[in-house]
Amino acid sequence: MANRLGIRGRIVDLYVRFVDATGNPVNADDTPIVEIRDSADIRRQAATNIGVGLYEDPGLYKFSYSIPLTAPDGYWSDIWTAKIGNETVSTTFDFLVTSAGEMTAGEPVTYMPGDDLPWDFTKEEAYGINILLKMLKPRLKNDGIRKIPDGQGGYIEESCSVFTNSELICFLVNSLSSFNQIPHFTNFTFENPQIHTVFADVIVQGASLLAMSAQALIEKGREFSITDNGVIYQPPMISEILNSQFSTQLADYKDKLKVIKCNMKPAPLGLGGFRMTAISPAYRRLRHLRERQIV
Repeated sequence: MANRLGIRGRIVDLYVRFVDATGNPVNADDTPIVEIRDSADIRRQAATNIGVGLYEDPGLYKFSYSIPLTAPDGYWSDIWTAKIGNETVSTTFDFLVTSAGEMTAGEPVTYMPGDDLPWDFTKEEAYGINILLKMLKPRLKNDGIRKIPDGQGGYIEESCSVFTNSELICFLVNSLSSFNQIPHFTNFTFENPQIHTVFADVIVQGASLLAMSAQALIEKGREFSITDNGVIYQPPMISEILNSQFSTQLADYKDKLKVIKCNMKPAPLGLGGFRMTAISPAYRRLRHLRERQIV
């Protein structure tokens, strides 16, 4: 029912449905709060309940958001928070922001070096990527929740992720590229069911290794001791833990990748030579005698 595709410069309608423990629709005690972040995890809409209202059915709320013309393409997040009874619930959805429809037919698309190019995935590829993301995020413990003041003496929960969706997709793309290279070339894409089923483990492992190596550099810059009036604080050496996991899993990943691909020989592009399949000995003798070749 929800429209999960938005075009820059237009309005996208975002929906959320709240249910109770038995799965029945239930209205929130207060108007839900929604926050919107873009594909780079930059807050585009601060948490607000202005513009949020019930939509037809019980428990179903709608929020209309006007996407800026300068918005980056990619998957944006709409984060909903509501209070139901004594519980505060929070959930996050994604919607795709694209520039499709802005240009007239036949108008050429030009890019300059350094431009932020949008991911150009088909519907089937996006489905496969979403499955891999669902496996990759728990593996990295990527998604977290933090409490921030709401300005009224209370707190609201806000999603706090280690990596953005755009970064995780980049890791998955590079992991699939490695899968297609080692030890011989193949041409798998995210729309192939095998990539997000039987080969999902090795694709996710390759992406997690890239994520750990990238995060280790950031964590290393934070690891400095602080001394205050004789009290010394030494933060945990997270970069060393990440580097140790990276080094240990890298060898296992490469061995696993080679074993998988060695059992997957690609089809030949052509035959090496011509061979007579007839059973007559005369035909076989004449195969290399060009002067007396009869076929």
